[in-house]
Amino acid sequence: MAAYLILCPSKRILCPRDLQCAMPQERPDMTIIHSPSGAPLDAAFVACGGAGCKMLADGLLPDRHLRIAIGPDPKAMDPANASKVFVASPGELESDALVSAKSARLAGSELERELAECLVGRDIVFMVAGLGGLSGGWGAVVGARAARVARTVGVCVASAPFSVEGPSRRERASAQLRALSATADASLVIQNDMILAEAPKLPINSAFRVMNGVMASPIGLMLRCFGKDDLGMLERHFSLGRVMAMDSAEWDRENAEFAVAEALGKSKWLGLEARKPKSAILFVEGRCLHGDMEELGRLFLRAAGGGCGLILANAGERKEGLRVIAAVGF
Repeated sequence: MAAYLILCPSKRILCPRDLQCAMPQERPDMTIIHSPSGAPLDAAFVACGGAGCKMLADGLLPDRHLRIAIGPDPKAMDPANASKVFVASPGELESDALVSAKSARLAGSELERELAECLVGRDIVFMVAGLGGLSGGWGAVVGARAARVARTVGVCVASAPFSVEGPSRRERASAQLRALSATADASLVIQNDMILAEAPKLPINSAFRVMNGVMASPIGLMLRCFGKDDLGMLERHFSLGRVMAMDSAEWDRENAEFAVAEALGKSKWLGLEARKPKSAILFVEGRCLHGDMEELGRLFLRAAGGGCGLILANAGERKEGLRVIAAVGF
């Protein structure tokens, strides 16, 4: 194995172990991040519709970041304790979301311009919404456009409707996701049905509450694992696969890396057996036994069919075993 020495202006020579701690490890198909680079990210949360505002109201997202609510009912948005509230009817949100990209660049709606003014200077903006409704999904599209105007990274984290909610809601969710894929830097869509698959007897109202916690998880992980100096890398990574799916796997016995990678490769919710991913982020909780996460990365790439850009981020310690949360882009 070759050893590389870098001569710094201070004339201090850094050995490979110094480099491992000082910067992400990059390989042709994977980047390993041990800790955030640069200052913490300055984020904004744009809660869209009832589901998004409920996440803010439940205190599932960090308080220190800007909180914005968008929806048709001011009273329903009050519990979100947002710094800024934008009231718009479902019809206004849908028409703003569906305006052509060219028209949006030339003028944009008043809501989009005012929202963009609030987002200027933020490193990253998270739109949170439930797809399929009359306001949340369309509000997320408007938020993504405003983030683009403000020249900040825009990531939507959204839930897809339960199957029992009917075809019309799912069709609307598909239309909203198509609009998001053309505007947001990344759209992470989590299937509500995943909750009922794990706990089939869970009442639907309880399932909604559980889903809010699941949606908050990747936001907290991104804020914890990435810093300001990682933003350029994240943007390039998001451009590989803008629509993302999420699942997790854990193992507390021997061969944890192999077991976790195999489980993710067979995940129904990631669908890697039916389609080849373009990108993936693995948030790793616990300690890998081999190669400081590199072995886990190799095993995941093999399970995914290889050829996708991969980031492995250290998400902290764990009492026992290994847990990996995967966000995979297509």
